[in-house]
Amino acid sequence: MRDFFSLDGPFNKYGGMLADTMILSLLWIVCSIPIITIGAANSALFYVTTRRIAEREGYITRDFFHAFKVNFVRSTQLWLLSLVIIFITIINILNMGALGNMSVVLLPLQLLILLQLSFISVFAYPVTARFDMGFKQTLKSCFYMANRHMLTSFMCVTLAVGLTFLSLWYIQILVIFVPGAYAMLASHLVMRMLKKYRPEIDKDPFLEVQELEAQKTEERRLQTFSSRVIENEDGTHVYPQQLDWAQFRDNPQPEEEESNDNKLQ
Repeated sequence: MRDFFSLDGPFNKYGGMLADTMILSLLWIVCSIPIITIGAANSALFYVTTRRIAEREGYITRDFFHAFKVNFVRSTQLWLLSLVIIFITIINILNMGALGNMSVVLLPLQLLILLQLSFISVFAYPVTARFDMGFKQTLKSCFYMANRHMLTSFMCVTLAVGLTFLSLWYIQILVIFVPGAYAMLASHLVMRMLKKYRPEIDKDPFLEVQELEAQKTEERRLQTFSSRVIENEDGTHVYPQQLDWAQFRDNPQPEEEESNDNKLQ
């Protein structure tokens, strides 16, 4: 029982996850009230959830509004384009009866457009949240991934429809959890695909800086090593290719002391 309520126990772990999901959902609902900002709210939501599943440190509210501000323009462009396509498609479907026999061909086409739009949207907002690319490039990349990984696209769309239906028709209290819950679950599926194209997407920037600094230090020491010619006591010379780089790297000082002794002599 003590382990259950400990800091690393299931109660704190899953309780914290549930609280985070509710906070994210409330933030998304509030920021989506103007309707036109739904795209930016989507990107902010996925920015937080994709970082959360990678166990990246951060604060939910601060990270959410940071992503909301940074990705506002691109996300809003995606959202407005989606609204236009949805509006035109629904109008076409409602007036399909006036087309007579042509409706047999055009109705499946309109439904296919809506399905394709939903598939692209699965990747569009996570990509916008985590990558800095232009509007056209985002559409091309998401169109490719949505159709290349169609099973993932279908699973995410089914998940969104299922959670929405469940919360609106059966358990209304779940509405305050649905946006965050969907983003959390979908992020696991989407990030698995994105890592195939960018394996370093969840690498900690602080560790990247440390590795870069270590690499530069190693290159400087190697350059110093390569430029040295050491004179032995018997007058012979040892060139860099004859030296043991591992020994030099671990203990370069003796050679410098030897060089200083030669200068004194």
